[in-house]
Amino acid sequence: MNKIESLSDLFDMVECDVNYYDLGRHITKITPQQAIQFDRKQQVYPFPFRQHAWLACLLKKKHLKSTAPDTTADTVIWFLKLPLDEAGCLNLGTRDHFIKSIVDKILHKGEAKGLSEALEDSPYAFKPDQERMASFHAILGKDLRQTPSVYFQDVVTHLSSDLSAQNDDWQLLGLQGIAELAARVNEANYQELINKALPVAAKPVVSALCHALEHEKLPESVQNVLIKQLQTEQDALMQASYLRALSRTTLNDTLLLPLFGLLGSLTECKEEDLHNIAALAAKCPHWLGQNPQLLRIIMEKLAHREDGYIAFKQITAELSQHSETKQPLWRLLRSGHASPALAQAVGYLFTETPKSLQ
Repeated sequence: MNKIESLSDLFDMVECDVNYYDLGRHITKITPQQAIQFDRKQQVYPFPFRQHAWLACLLKKKHLKSTAPDTTADTVIWFLKLPLDEAGCLNLGTRDHFIKSIVDKILHKGEAKGLSEALEDSPYAFKPDQERMASFHAILGKDLRQTPSVYFQDVVTHLSSDLSAQNDDWQLLGLQGIAELAARVNEANYQELINKALPVAAKPVVSALCHALEHEKLPESVQNVLIKQLQTEQDALMQASYLRALSRTTLNDTLLLPLFGLLGSLTECKEEDLHNIAALAAKCPHWLGQNPQLLRIIMEKLAHREDGYIAFKQITAELSQHSETKQPLWRLLRSGHASPALAQAVGYLFTETPKSLQ
């Protein structure tokens, strides 16, 4: 047996082609060049999230040839959560331990069964939540030029109807169909349907649609509708949903001014404000890295909360793990211009273990 020193060596051993998707902050297809570089520690992992690489690996036997449209029927999908080192590269010791565990299973169970059962009881496996799984299958299906699921047409039909009727038909819609619509946001006819639906559809449908749109590069017309909704929405959970949908949008004045308005006072942070702050920290750290004032407002607000600095510590931990925000964050926290409240919060950073932020 050839020496196995990387994930690609492992997949070569079992004669599988592999395609990688990142399922961390957003769902993003990883290019073959990126895969080679992070796999062999030539570059940092391109999409770190909470100090891990969250990978979906599509494995297909190399000898299977078909003239039919591409399908996942003859593929195995692995969902892997692999830790990153302090430099943001794959932790090679952990990766090698994972590879050894897979090789042992394949040798024990045989190649076919070993591949399909390789991640059973594995500490490196994870299960995406329902929304993320729906979006992943929608994006994968679109990439493979597959026909949408049966739920897709139900969503299109519902959103094409008179949404002012205020009936409960939306409760019959499938999450998979909503995700498949979001995956087609850059197709003109579906783009128009999404723009029509965002202001008037039932809030649970709009929220699910926003959470699926966060994985897409949005056309300008959809961005404009979302920003308008963000400016007029009073419900904090819906505001956070609009932020998530916009999270892959470039930060500019059109978006920045509503964000400042949304965050409001430096010295007040209500419970509902935490929804927006959490969305910005988890999904939009690149915005906070680009605009120090936006970052300062968030940290000042958290420092002024009377919750024992629980939220402050958790958001600080989150932002310190992102390459875009790590240095701007510590520059802010060490600044001599911090308010007394922020300076005091910084002093408490290392005194206690952070608790969960509800």
